Amino acid sequence: MAEPSSFHEVTLLRSESPRCKELTISTGASQGVLQDVNLPDCAGGYAYRESGRVTSVNRNRFIYWRTSRDVLELAEVSLDHNLTGNTVSLHLQDAPILPRITLHETNSHMIILVATINSVHRLVLPHPNRLPRHDVYSRNSSLPSIFADVSIASIRDAANFHVIGQGGSAAYEFQTSSSWLTNDGEVMFALATNTGSVVLVKLPPIGIQGIVTQHELKQATVMQRLWTGLVPAAMRRGQESLDSTTSLTLHPLNHDLFAFCACKDHKVRMWSCKSQSCVLTVDLVDYIPTSSGLTDQSVTRHEIRTALGSDQRTLVLGFYLSFTTQSQFLILQPVLRDGQYKLIQVALLNDDQQNTLVDFGLTLSTLWAVWNSPSGETVVKFTTYEGISVGERSWNSVFMEPFHTPDIIVPPFLEPREAYLDNIFHPGKFSLQSVSRALNIYSRSSGGAYTPLTDPTLLTPELLHEEVTTVMEVELQQKVGGSEMSQEEYREVVEQSWSRFYTCCVQYHEVASKPHGIMLDPNTGMVCLLKKNLLSLLRPCDAVEHLYLAPPRGVSTQDFEAVPFVITEKTLCRDLITLRNCVKMISQTLSPEIKMSFEHDVYQLEKPDLIAQQIAGDLLGESMDSTQVPSISFVQQLTSQLQSLQDPVRAVLTLLNAMDLAEGNPMSLMMEEGVGDSVEHLSSRQLFASSQGVAVLAASFVQMSFTRYQLLRDLLILECAMVKLGDQASLSSEALDDLESDIICETASCLLAYYSLFWVGNCVASTVPANSLEANLRQFAALEISDSTAGLALSLSQAQSLDKALTPTLAELFLEGIGGSQMRSKVNQDGYMKKNECEVWMEVLRPCLTALAQMVWPISGSFLFPEFLMGKCQYTQLQEYIRLLNPWCDWNISSRHFLLGHCLLNSGEPHKALACFLRASHRIANEDFLLNKLLLTEELTGKKLDILYYLKVIRLLEQFGLPDLVISLANTALSVADDDDPNVPTLWSKVFKYHLELGHNDEAYAAMATNPDPERRRDCLRQFVVVLCQRGQTKELCQFPYIDLHDEVVSIMESRARSVDLLTTHNYYDLLYAFHIFRGNYRKAASAVYEHAVRLGLEVPSLDGLRKQAKCYLAAMNALELVNQDFAWIIKPVAVDEPNAEDVVGASPKRNYDGEILQQQVRRQVKVIELCDLRKEHQLVDARLKLANHDPESIHSSMGPMLSADETVSLLVQSGLFDVACAVCKTFQLDLTPVFEGLATKCVKLSLNGLNETAWKWLSMNDLGTLHPSRELGPADLAWQLLKQYLEKHDRVGDHTHYKCVINKLLSLGYHLPTWLLLAYKKLNPASLLLLYITYDMLEEATSLALEFIDAVCGKGSEYFGLKTSLRATLPSVWLPYQSIDHLLTALKDQTDPTLKQLHSDLKDKLNLYHANVEAVSRDMIQIRSLGTNAR
Repeated sequence: MAEPSSFHEVTLLRSESPRCKELTISTGASQGVLQDVNLPDCAGGYAYRESGRVTSVNRNRFIYWRTSRDVLELAEVSLDHNLTGNTVSLHLQDAPILPRITLHETNSHMIILVATINSVHRLVLPHPNRLPRHDVYSRNSSLPSIFADVSIASIRDAANFHVIGQGGSAAYEFQTSSSWLTNDGEVMFALATNTGSVVLVKLPPIGIQGIVTQHELKQATVMQRLWTGLVPAAMRRGQESLDSTTSLTLHPLNHDLFAFCACKDHKVRMWSCKSQSCVLTVDLVDYIPTSSGLTDQSVTRHEIRTALGSDQRTLVLGFYLSFTTQSQFLILQPVLRDGQYKLIQVALLNDDQQNTLVDFGLTLSTLWAVWNSPSGETVVKFTTYEGISVGERSWNSVFMEPFHTPDIIVPPFLEPREAYLDNIFHPGKFSLQSVSRALNIYSRSSGGAYTPLTDPTLLTPELLHEEVTTVMEVELQQKVGGSEMSQEEYREVVEQSWSRFYTCCVQYHEVASKPHGIMLDPNTGMVCLLKKNLLSLLRPCDAVEHLYLAPPRGVSTQDFEAVPFVITEKTLCRDLITLRNCVKMISQTLSPEIKMSFEHDVYQLEKPDLIAQQIAGDLLGESMDSTQVPSISFVQQLTSQLQSLQDPVRAVLTLLNAMDLAEGNPMSLMMEEGVGDSVEHLSSRQLFASSQGVAVLAASFVQMSFTRYQLLRDLLILECAMVKLGDQASLSSEALDDLESDIICETASCLLAYYSLFWVGNCVASTVPANSLEANLRQFAALEISDSTAGLALSLSQAQSLDKALTPTLAELFLEGIGGSQMRSKVNQDGYMKKNECEVWMEVLRPCLTALAQMVWPISGSFLFPEFLMGKCQYTQLQEYIRLLNPWCDWNISSRHFLLGHCLLNSGEPHKALACFLRASHRIANEDFLLNKLLLTEELTGKKLDILYYLKVIRLLEQFGLPDLVISLANTALSVADDDDPNVPTLWSKVFKYHLELGHNDEAYAAMATNPDPERRRDCLRQFVVVLCQRGQTKELCQFPYIDLHDEVVSIMESRARSVDLLTTHNYYDLLYAFHIFRGNYRKAASAVYEHAVRLGLEVPSLDGLRKQAKCYLAAMNALELVNQDFAWIIKPVAVDEPNAEDVVGASPKRNYDGEILQQQVRRQVKVIELCDLRKEHQLVDARLKLANHDPESIHSSMGPMLSADETVSLLVQSGLFDVACAVCKTFQLDLTPVFEGLATKCVKLSLNGLNETAWKWLSMNDLGTLHPSRELGPADLAWQLLKQYLEKHDRVGDHTHYKCVINKLLSLGYHLPTWLLLAYKKLNPASLLLLYITYDMLEEATSLALEFIDAVCGKGSEYFGLKTSLRATLPSVWLPYQSIDHLLTALKDQTDPTLKQLHSDLKDKLNLYHANVEAVSRDMIQIRSLGTNAR
């Protein structure tokens, strides 16, 4: 790569870290020494030996230092890695630091050597290669700095510092110093005194105890020795010797260490530190051809610097000789010839006489110098001196950042406050520290009470912006007060206040920008300009920037041999130089107001060619109303220059082609997916990846973009002027046609492209909250776009590794993400990082800038940058970026419309977003992002591609909950889709879904019915039924026709009814019932509601479920009543378990012999349920419901699965619901015995226990209306009356079991039988009553009954026993329960009780009498029967 012709300053305003470790060290110096010391502030730096090695962790890594009196600031910078703890400030109390600090590198340590006026210090720090590293090649990795662990203890180590002894005649006033680390590890300090001597202080190696030695090198005459010995040191102080050293340096040569001293007598003295003798004295004036009179001139300043070759042997000394009348740079090389050292002249260079030198540095071929101009500006120049004689080559200027003017132009349409704030906080304008200091001093001067932050790490642009606004508003209120003034007067007051504050900012920025030194890195070619509070890097310019920025006569034909021109034709080169001169004439003629107006109009989307035509006309004097006064000499000079062009069209096209980043092929800028991850080599993975590296690239990107924008602006105005001049400029008609038809339009497009790049470099990114990033991730997932290029995994606060106080610009954010990865990959692919060692700064920086600019270049097939902004949620910035491009850039216009729609969606403007999405559909097949990134399809043409795009947009709209827009877009897609498109059913489904969501039931039904896919139609139908049911729109649901969908609707309803919990609000069984009733299908309606009833009984064990169950049975019965009696039935499925034929004793009922789970074999059967069955089941449910209502405590026992009739009767009897129990028994033909036994039990309890709380309640639940008592009865009497009524009601002729069961129950309870019951049963079945008495051992009652029964049989009281005959010969025969009487006699026979014995005797006698009567009656019957027989 050709050597750059010029350099441009890059100030790292946005990477200066406010964090600094401050350490205070006491050296033990006396206070009196400080009074007369006045040492200059200086700065310098050191680049690591491996800074140019591609694979080293120390690549692009250096250290710089600044001194100010007794404060030493040290900082380590890496352009590839972020360093932690990289800044330290050492305050050496009472010890002003001598210039200059030296740094030395060993394999294990970094040694920093510091000399003060009374001490020397050795700072031992670990080498970066020895520091712990985690993942060096991971992105955004941080490494510890060598200053991370520095401490006061390590600096105060006695082995690493020495206080210089002062006393007696040995009193030194040091002016400058130098130091060196020998190969043995010893440290040598050389301190020059004002008396001409040099004091050498030697420290022993690290870790070795030794003696610190101190020697003085001097050449003294006898008189000087006498003067020194006789006159005290205090009297000699302040008197400088003529041979005192103004600058010195230490350097080894040929196994010896030499001190090279530039002295006030214009001589250089070479002292041997080994022999402590002066081995060479050379008068520097002898090397100057015009040296007459210089010897007698006083010395203003002589400086010496060294440069070392790559072989570490070649030494070059650079001298700056400052005389009263002139100053020059002299380059000498020490050589050893014939045992004598000599200084060979290498070059003699003239100094810039108009400026004051600050510092200079040199390499083996180049000299760099920094000056201060009389106006306070910084001037940096460089020149190549190797093999060049005096006058053959002049100095090359470095393009410095321009000084900020103290005033800014406020447009009339903009408020002063807004204009000044935009300028103050514009990226790269001022550092936060400068603004904070300016605000502090301004607030004090205006009487404010602003309190600056004590912790600079808390300083943020937002906080400072707020503080500035507050202070200025307070001052304006103080100035204006309550007085009335016009708007113009108020605006003037506001502008004055803001102008004063802006001036303060400019002044503090100028102070911070004062240069203190320069640092050269011979390994990488990097040049650093060290300022008071800032750091600047000097980057190489490309040929286009040099062409525009170079001073007059600063461009030669050799400059066009470099990229991007690569021209060797002399004629074309001369034309380009002439064209450049014309462009510079245009630029110099334009006022700042016109330039600012041009930029503003471009930002407002005015056409640049129209603006340029207006300006060109004004410059040429066409308009009388123009603010730009034309100059006749300007027009004549411009015309003369244009006439000298041999081929103006070719020159203009060559310049445009050089600035075309796509090189005429926009598709060549396409980058392969994943290149940044798969191909990128480890050596380039971290290239310029640190916060400083990103800041350098971003600032260089802005400079390059703006420089080319200015060049194109002036070129466009020149082209318009050429068209207007026409023949005056000696332009042919063909050239004019080319200019008007093509070149002006091409220039305007190129100008707008570079303006967009400039805008990207200056636009500040937005801080994105975490929830926005999560929403963006969901949107990308809906679009099925991977986040690899967009870098979605990190939030902005995590991704920005720049200064944490500053929000990055879009360019910096892009470099932190995929942009930096792709840039490094491109540089690596182009072979710039293949060498093991290279000048990274000189050779790689420009390709990196080109690669970055190409990725952001809008006239390109690549869409990486806008996609990245979308991934980072930079919606406002992306909208603005698209606004700048859309009016003129046709590349990726559909993709930009798509991203604009995405931004508008996130900004709450969905209808505008939909319009953008529709516009984006016109060129899907022609743009890579839409085709290969968004759609991911092999379909290249046709309507199917549009449909796929519409579906993607629909998914995105769904993420934002925009059903109306989804419907609109889906209808648009359906209007253009082919009938056989497989995505048509999906579109109809979307239309159906969102019509249904919006409550458009008719439209949803139509979309569902139109869907050509049966499966999707079924899904839609299911959703339709569910949603309408949930909304309670069952009437509408039932009324839809459901053509060809009736069975599916029923199936869906049944499926939902069987799968949904019965306790939910939405009852699908009711819906089924209504659906079938509406269509007259009463049997299915009854079946549905019957199934509901059955499930309620099984699944809802509650009172409410029981009530619903009863209603379901009623509804089912009602439906079947409407059906023909022959068809009034429904089907009930029944599962019947079938035993396994292979079952054997002992076998598992669940598993087979192999341990596998057996599937239970179930045979499905059906059971016909008729209307009578429904009535029975309803009666049971109704009985349970009455039971639950009557007795809440019995609700748990009555709930649950369907109870049998017997169980129901039992529960009813327990609760006293005897009427209901009797009804159930009658319906199910059950025995009433449980009812009578239960009633008898309650009667006994009431009679024995008296009245309780529940007696009246259960009595009232039974039918007592048929009882008409003559008097008021109590609960017990009513209960007995109810029992009597039941016995009478349910007694059957010939079957009096109810009486028997009641008597049996009463006797079992030990209760005496009521008279009415005894009398009644004596008539009905006295024998059974006798047996019951005997059974319950009631012998007296049994004997009495037996006696009465015998009498009744004999005819005495037979009516009380219900006997129709008695013991008469003429009447039918009678009988007695002899077995029971025998049992009774047997029981009485063994009794000892006299009463029972008497009863036994009475019964025996009565029975004997009866037997006698029976014999008599029998004989009479025989006689009568025989008489009758004889009579016949």
